[in-house]
Amino acid sequence: MGNQTDSKQINFLHGTWRALLHDQTEPFEKDLLKDYVSSTVIGRLPRQTTLTNVMHECHAQGAFQESYIKSFLALPKAWDKLTPESRHTILVYVQKCGLHKNAGIRLKPLEDDEAALTIRWDTANRLYTAARDQAFQACRRLGLEVTQPRGRPRPNEFATLAQLGQEILLKLLRERVNIDKTAVTMAVGYVTPVASAKLGYHLRSAYAECRDALYAALLHWAFHHPSEVLGGGEVGTRLTAEQEVALDVCVREQLKPFAYQFEGLCADLENMSSEPTIYEKVRRCFQEAVVLH
Repeated sequence: MGNQTDSKQINFLHGTWRALLHDQTEPFEKDLLKDYVSSTVIGRLPRQTTLTNVMHECHAQGAFQESYIKSFLALPKAWDKLTPESRHTILVYVQKCGLHKNAGIRLKPLEDDEAALTIRWDTANRLYTAARDQAFQACRRLGLEVTQPRGRPRPNEFATLAQLGQEILLKLLRERVNIDKTAVTMAVGYVTPVASAKLGYHLRSAYAECRDALYAALLHWAFHHPSEVLGGGEVGTRLTAEQEVALDVCVREQLKPFAYQFEGLCADLENMSSEPTIYEKVRRCFQEAVVLH
């Protein structure tokens, strides 16, 4: 195997693996690449890793050729489950590295990919980030320190705080869905199956972020006002281990309605019609479509 061929294969693997990790932040779970990377390499990596570590370990183990073959065998099986952006990037690297005739394998865009690639997810993400920042500020005004650094929370009524915080963040989750549906409709005119899966991913990611932020804020508040959470019982200047556990249990109990409401949002999303939906508040942000290719 010549150096030029080796270099092309390494470049292809780097680009392809990055495309497969399109929506992931680093460090990521190594099992996300287990079907594409040498088993020896996967076995030597920590559970959480980075793409740089994967490439370094492949080099150390001389495993690029094995990983190249494994990736080319795995891609056709997973092709229709990848995002349009990932498929597009992989096809670019196939052409760039001159591998389009390799082993008779033909990877092609799916029917909806061209339309899906015109969806302004960058704009949708920017709008959601702005809405999230406003929602977090509203929570902070209530006395919920949802972001770091956390100040000393103002006194309030614990159950009321939990309820109002959940209402604010549930509204934010609905905003995520409405923004995304508008991005899809403005670009494509209807919600494709691929776009629907993307909406679901964004909703789940937003929920996880909001849930973790609200849990941390409520626990922070509870540790500063333990007697108001534990029913006014005797609380010393230093909490006992049992009291710390009790506070955690109380916080988790307060968050149950949030999880229940989220499941309802997911059910609504799964039953969502493919008919066009426009959220007028953000329409103008999607007027100019940008094609990825």
